[in-house]
Amino acid sequence: MSSTKKQFSSSAYVHKAVHEYRHAPAHRSGEPQKVRVLSVEPGSLADRIGLKPGDEIHELNGNPLLDVIDFQFNAATIGRRTTIQTQDRTITFVRREWESFGLEFEPVEPLTCKNQCVFCFVHQSPKNVRGSLHIKDEDYRLSFLFGNYLTLTNVDEAEMQRIIQQRLSPLYISVHATERELRRQLLGIDEYDGFMAKVERLAKANIQLHGQVVLCPGLNDGIHLERTVEDLLKFHPGVASLAIVPVGLTQYRNHLPRLTPFTPEIARQTIAHITPIQRKLKRRIGSPFAFLGDEIYIMAGAEIPPSSHYADFPQIENGVGMVRTFLTQFNAALRSRIATRPMKSGTICTGKLFYPYLKDCVDRLGMDLKTVAVESKFWGPGIGVAGLLTGGDFIKSLKSNLYGDFVVLPSESMVGDDYLFLDDLTMKDVERELGVQVIPSGYDARDFVKFIRTTPGAHGMRVPC
Repeated sequence: MSSTKKQFSSSAYVHKAVHEYRHAPAHRSGEPQKVRVLSVEPGSLADRIGLKPGDEIHELNGNPLLDVIDFQFNAATIGRRTTIQTQDRTITFVRREWESFGLEFEPVEPLTCKNQCVFCFVHQSPKNVRGSLHIKDEDYRLSFLFGNYLTLTNVDEAEMQRIIQQRLSPLYISVHATERELRRQLLGIDEYDGFMAKVERLAKANIQLHGQVVLCPGLNDGIHLERTVEDLLKFHPGVASLAIVPVGLTQYRNHLPRLTPFTPEIARQTIAHITPIQRKLKRRIGSPFAFLGDEIYIMAGAEIPPSSHYADFPQIENGVGMVRTFLTQFNAALRSRIATRPMKSGTICTGKLFYPYLKDCVDRLGMDLKTVAVESKFWGPGIGVAGLLTGGDFIKSLKSNLYGDFVVLPSESMVGDDYLFLDDLTMKDVERELGVQVIPSGYDARDFVKFIRTTPGAHGMRVPC
């Protein structure tokens, strides 16, 4: 499924390295970060004025740059005559209004989080996972650029002013609870962080916010969840939506706070609790406002809501409405008049949660394909989403369960040009171990169906990722 998050400006592109910052160091300080060029588009303005990969841009029209967003902000407001100061030269040129620079920059160095959230996924990661996955980011810039969530706890006054001045909107915020003491406990902070005042200030400044609650049974559910919804509604439409997702617990929680796992019964109770609230809000403000993550419906064995329930799908990147989007796209593709060619047999993989939906869809294609539910051996049985499956999970599951001449793996589980999994294995590593071609599924069910139906052999093809 394609990302709904747009880049800040066409003047320059911030490279989202695999898992946001594969090689970027973490820090939290007001010190400027290096605005270093990663690539230059041939024939672009940057190419014509002699910028090259590795160049560091220190100033734009005499304005020192804190980071790449500063470059983007200033690039959108400067006049025709422009001066760039790099690490070793000054470049002066005339730029046509709104002309794109054609630059791609190295990843933003993430600002880090000092909270000790009781459910923090980073705290329950194994030691043998890639080092960058141990970085707890709390970065308003990554929230703006890529939709990462931040608690606002660590956002200081200077950063608040910058968000408002440069209109870094929308932002995605981790709420979890609005009651002072409960929020303090959930976030593992010494004192309340002034969260509601920050939300009010940003909303009044027309910074659109999308919230998230990681629902921990017995802690922030029930009347506490109702209070959170009511408190945030005071700032609607500034706070545009709230995603409610189940807590994810891995097998690496030794010495961490004891939390109650999300069960099918708890999922059913949550739906029964929230559905009447959604209906009331739909009548009142035209939107359910508080959206439940797909996992909750799947765990409960409940029907996935229709597309109309999700409005403009504001939280699809958070797993809210992904299943409905896939089913809608798949049904549309199935109705299209595309001639089906004979195809070699193959295996289609996903996580255990999405498996029933994908199997039903694949079976409806009427082709020689086997759908396999891959268990998360890496994280443990508490994790069932496809996006967290590792290369090792696929290898272990398919070694004795492989069917046909190729395997399709979910694109959500890998990133980057080298198709990297969370355990640092690549798609080529999996391909080598299994001895058959491995193909990424793509993010749009229509592309997936078109590929499956029209390709006589899987060899040499790639579904867009």
